[in-house]
Amino acid sequence: MLSNRKRFESQSSLHGFFRKLSSKNVKKSAKDYFIYFFTLMLSVCLFYSFNSISTQFASLGLEDPLSYLAFSSTVLTVFSVLVCIIMGALVVYANRFLLRRRKREMGIYAVLGLERKDLNRLLMRETLQIGVLSLLAGIGLGIFAAQLLSLATARLIGISLTNYHFMISGKAIVLSVLFFGILFLFVHMFNVKELKKMSLLEMLHAGKKNETAGEGKRGFSVLLGIISVLFILGGYGLVFVMSEKDTFKALAVGGLLVIIGTVCFLRSALTISTGLMKRNKRRYYRGIHIFTTSQFTSRLKTEGSSLAMTAVLLFLSFSLTILGPGLGKFVMNGIENATPYDGTIFYAPMAGNTEAGGDPLEYLSQSGFRINEFSDEYADFWTYESPEITAGFLSGKEGREAEKVPLTIIGLEDYNRILALQNLPPVQLAEGEYAVSYAFPAMKEILKVFQQEPRPLKLGDSTLTMADDGIFHHGWENTNILAEQGTLIVPQHLAESLTPQRWFMNFNFTREGDDLNLELHNRWVDAGLNGYVMWSREEALVSLSSDNLLVTYLGIYLGITFLITSGAVLALRQLSQSSDNIERYGILKKLGVSKRDMRRSLRKQLRVYFGLPLVLAVLHSAVTVFAVFRYFEGLHLAVIASVIGFGALVILSVYGVYFIATYLGSRRILEL
Repeated sequence: MLSNRKRFESQSSLHGFFRKLSSKNVKKSAKDYFIYFFTLMLSVCLFYSFNSISTQFASLGLEDPLSYLAFSSTVLTVFSVLVCIIMGALVVYANRFLLRRRKREMGIYAVLGLERKDLNRLLMRETLQIGVLSLLAGIGLGIFAAQLLSLATARLIGISLTNYHFMISGKAIVLSVLFFGILFLFVHMFNVKELKKMSLLEMLHAGKKNETAGEGKRGFSVLLGIISVLFILGGYGLVFVMSEKDTFKALAVGGLLVIIGTVCFLRSALTISTGLMKRNKRRYYRGIHIFTTSQFTSRLKTEGSSLAMTAVLLFLSFSLTILGPGLGKFVMNGIENATPYDGTIFYAPMAGNTEAGGDPLEYLSQSGFRINEFSDEYADFWTYESPEITAGFLSGKEGREAEKVPLTIIGLEDYNRILALQNLPPVQLAEGEYAVSYAFPAMKEILKVFQQEPRPLKLGDSTLTMADDGIFHHGWENTNILAEQGTLIVPQHLAESLTPQRWFMNFNFTREGDDLNLELHNRWVDAGLNGYVMWSREEALVSLSSDNLLVTYLGIYLGITFLITSGAVLALRQLSQSSDNIERYGILKKLGVSKRDMRRSLRKQLRVYFGLPLVLAVLHSAVTVFAVFRYFEGLHLAVIASVIGFGALVILSVYGVYFIATYLGSRRILEL
């Protein structure tokens, strides 16, 4: 009994010792842990914010009967798995730096009698303490960020904040705790493995082993530099030239060439630049430039790959953070013309439903969907097509694959009935004339050019000329895709002589009810109509809003993830190098070099290592963004500028924090 009591007291005393020691170490190494803590906190904040999207929808009082918003939320959750993997690798990398910094300290503990299991326990407690702190801070910051995201969601969708109320996502908190709990378990296992590999001698002599690297052959570096520039320019050319035919393929192949070129460029750049520095003897021997140059030279082999990885991650970060919101703006551009009616039903004969025959409206009624139960204001009509009249007729680019799609043609009488449902005046055409209708801004500039030199329209034996002021900006159907090639308005008898394309029915509700859209949807589902599609105004708006939110938030989510990764990796690399350089800077102090000169040398090195990847990333992103934005026709320059400004502000702010933290951390390590 007494021995058990002593054992219990001994264990309690040991637990107390480790608790106090770990707390003391965390406080003492708080500045070392800042990058680690900041990265973890940002990761948790980001993870919580984007996994609480469904709660944000609820906080705004958004209804989602068809689960479009739920789908967007699910996609973001799925992509969170990728974010988890990236962040997991980053945290393990950051932990390796911290462990490397403390090798000597661990060795001293071992000399004083602590066993490996005791060292593991000590590190586990320290990791747990900093992990819990960053988790709590990240969730707190995430809750605040989620409310800002809710406001951004309301603005993106274009709804009022009258129904907004503060909400916290329990699901996002549980996911955050679960993910980072598993992450810290992996970190602990990594620490155990690393400590097991270290010998006592290696621990005690940590910091005395510096990297040695040759300068590399200058001729080979120049050749590699030329090849890298050719790869980068080739990638730029592909992005601009091939994107006309296949945008995604152009971005993929061109992006790959740019990435390969970037890796080669940065592997050669430091060798070439240090060679040029040494040639300028007057500058080389001034102050401590010789020391600064040798610092670059000694890190040529490893830093090229590290900087290349940072540049690529920053390039992805810039591109995604700008293109995501940009595509979201494009998706919603012209939404006011996407839903001119309470509902649109369409039927395409090629959909495989042959039972409809020549009277789709009668078929709907026989199937159990009677439009007069919901509306007395409707117009049904057919659209037509001619194989010879394609999208290239209006755009003037008939060689492109996308321009070979047949243009939609509507008879004049049908078009006027469509306009009457919107309370718009009818279109008047003289004999032998045609007009053009468009709904979305992307067609505006194309038709402005077309109007300057309008082409004659040949349909069968008839040739039509475009009417004066024959371009009309009206939507004629509900749709969830804000893209078109334009629509031709021709005399009714000519339209009816062409091949039928699709049958449409537009309608407006003539009775009121809070659940009218839901009732309409349920009746439509019950009818089970094969080949028919219906878009109510509410469904189309929610679908478009869902697409907008998905591409915008996905771009920002992945963009900031890559940004945090690049900033943290670069910061930890430089802090690690500063730890290795303690002896070198100590020798400079003994030689009488002032701290001011050493700080200047440190700033110069950090400006190169942080600035070079940033400049390359900005250059690559500018080319990519410009190439893609060429196809976002109809977006105002002010909108594009705001999207680019937002991306630049976010990226430079976070990257700037990492730069400042690295500089201050390096000064502290080197005692400057």
